[in-house]
Amino acid sequence: MKLKPKILIVYTGGTIGMIRSEKGTYIPFTLKRILDSVPQINNMGIDIVVESFETPMDSAFIGPKEWLKISRIISHKYNQVDGFVVLHGTDTMAYTSSALSFLLRGLDKPVILTGAQIPIYEKESDGVGNFINALQIAKEGKVREVGLWFHKTLYKGACVTKSHSKGFKGFSSPNHPVLASKEQTVNYNRLAFSSGSFDRLFFDKIQSNVFYLNLLPQSQKELQAKVIRQNTIEGIVLSTFGSGTVPLKEKDSLFKALKNKKIPIIVVTECFEGGLELGKYEAGSILKKLDVISGKNMTKESAITKMMIGTANFKDNLDLRDFLEENQVGEF
Repeated sequence: MKLKPKILIVYTGGTIGMIRSEKGTYIPFTLKRILDSVPQINNMGIDIVVESFETPMDSAFIGPKEWLKISRIISHKYNQVDGFVVLHGTDTMAYTSSALSFLLRGLDKPVILTGAQIPIYEKESDGVGNFINALQIAKEGKVREVGLWFHKTLYKGACVTKSHSKGFKGFSSPNHPVLASKEQTVNYNRLAFSSGSFDRLFFDKIQSNVFYLNLLPQSQKELQAKVIRQNTIEGIVLSTFGSGTVPLKEKDSLFKALKNKKIPIIVVTECFEGGLELGKYEAGSILKKLDVISGKNMTKESAITKMMIGTANFKDNLDLRDFLEENQVGEF
């Protein structure tokens, strides 16, 4: 008799598992109540194992410590199950999917994150469909990487961003092809699958001393320079205008602070689509003097989490730069 695929459900919290409090605000409730709301799971031909955060969290409070916690749960159970589904709030789910993509580099089992814009117990919720489809993808095991399932679409974990605060579509992958989409059935895009060029190497360190530097038109440069000079920062993700222009000159205190800090800088664009073309405009040529690393078409979520994991695990400057410059999990 063929054994049923075994799927581990990791419940972190989020809207999918929330209920209205007496004050009228949404608060988390238990994984058991979520499972009771989706009896269809009993007919899916899977065995489920569950792990839940002791206190389910709004995703606004999920960060590096929790990313490592989820990664360690997956690593600990890796050889005991066939796939993983992570239930998570939508607001920071793209950060978590990016972080897990790098932390779990080289995995060969599905790790699918999903959530909902409306709690699963409400009639109009998108949570039931998202949950069942995520379980189905984990069961089938065709995608062997981190993915984020939302509203009929499976996105690469390190290539997705939240693009709508309330709509059921919720997420987008503006510069990368999706892993799968669904009409009547799930249609996989195998050309987008991870090439699996790395051996399995699960990183076990992450640090949060990364600064996201969002440049504004000719303002706040003195304040930003002061922040960089006076704080312990291991890496910077710098957001540019357009295809790579910045309001910086060599005489600026901000340029000097960046230059003197001598830490890695990844550059990404603030634009939703298109990516970078560093050096195309004179207003971006100064970035060469900062020896920046092009983030190409990365999302900010991917660039930030890659920097957090890289700076924690590579102490040799050349090894760190190689990690940041090379395509690790399809993020470029």
